[in-house]
Amino acid sequence: MAHTSVINIIFIFVVTILVTISASSPSSGISTQDFHSIGDVNGAETLVNSDYNIRSKRQKHRYKSHVSWINGIAHTPSDAKETAERMSSLFGGETIHYCHNPTSMTKPSDTLGYVRDLTQCTQQLRFGKETQEVLDLTNHLRELCRKTGRYGRVLHLAHSQGALITYLAAKKLTVEERRKIEIVCFGGAAAITVEEFPEFSRCINYYSVNDPLLHIVDRSKRALSTGLLSLHPTTGEPSFVFLTPKGNDPIIDHGLLGPTYKEMVEWEGRRFRGTYWGGRVRGFEELVRVRRAVDLVVRWMAEAILKVVRKVVEARGMAGEFIKGIIKGKEREGGARVTELHVEGG
Repeated sequence: MAHTSVINIIFIFVVTILVTISASSPSSGISTQDFHSIGDVNGAETLVNSDYNIRSKRQKHRYKSHVSWINGIAHTPSDAKETAERMSSLFGGETIHYCHNPTSMTKPSDTLGYVRDLTQCTQQLRFGKETQEVLDLTNHLRELCRKTGRYGRVLHLAHSQGALITYLAAKKLTVEERRKIEIVCFGGAAAITVEEFPEFSRCINYYSVNDPLLHIVDRSKRALSTGLLSLHPTTGEPSFVFLTPKGNDPIIDHGLLGPTYKEMVEWEGRRFRGTYWGGRVRGFEELVRVRRAVDLVVRWMAEAILKVVRKVVEARGMAGEFIKGIIKGKEREGGARVTELHVEGG
């Protein structure tokens, strides 16, 4: 108990010193009002003021993160751009780096084009066909991983067929690339789980319980019926989140920005800003490393103090034995004198 108390006191002392030093250290030449980027979702960036405090350009790059998105079927280039713009507003103006999954439809009433989209989706789903869209997304994610900072992440959002394309692209990524990516799917034509891809930082599959694709994808159907959601080993998050439909219509609730999935897109935006935006919150790996370093310092100081205490106790014990020896010697000497006096008196 005494050992634990000493460690706790030293830990509080060390943390207080570190916080004081951090708060009093001067910035390295950049204003305390830094910037975040807001784009036209095609990559052109406009700098706007942000109150997030960043101490150096190097630190900013270390936490640099990106938001990626791929659409489902029946999205023309203008549809994809418009959706990305709306998603950017839900993410507080964050640039959305989208990979357009093209459609065969030439207009909203193009039934033949819609059937062609469904045929391609079936080929990918049943036969794992690696279409050009899969290759394009693989290169898209690799490029974002290359631009991402050491402690940053690529938050990749996928909707409907886009989740199936993401599933096929994930198999082509390296282990290191997958470690930098968080996967979040909405009404996916494929489920991406930690059981098959344990390297991903996150794997979340959102399904409205009336989504038609929920009952087509075997893993999601099994998770719904059994309640086995396969938790992520690091974050503890479930691979599946089943949502109450808000629109009470399977088609409406399947839409990415429909009333059901829109709330979760907005929630992911708040989480992204709170975790990665401008490096305001340190990466998990660095927090672990700092904690380990502090633990080592605290342990070393505790052991050093305990050694000193032991020496003091040992010295005190030796001094006590020495004093006891003197007292006993005096007592023996006094006893001998009393005996001698008694003999002389007798």
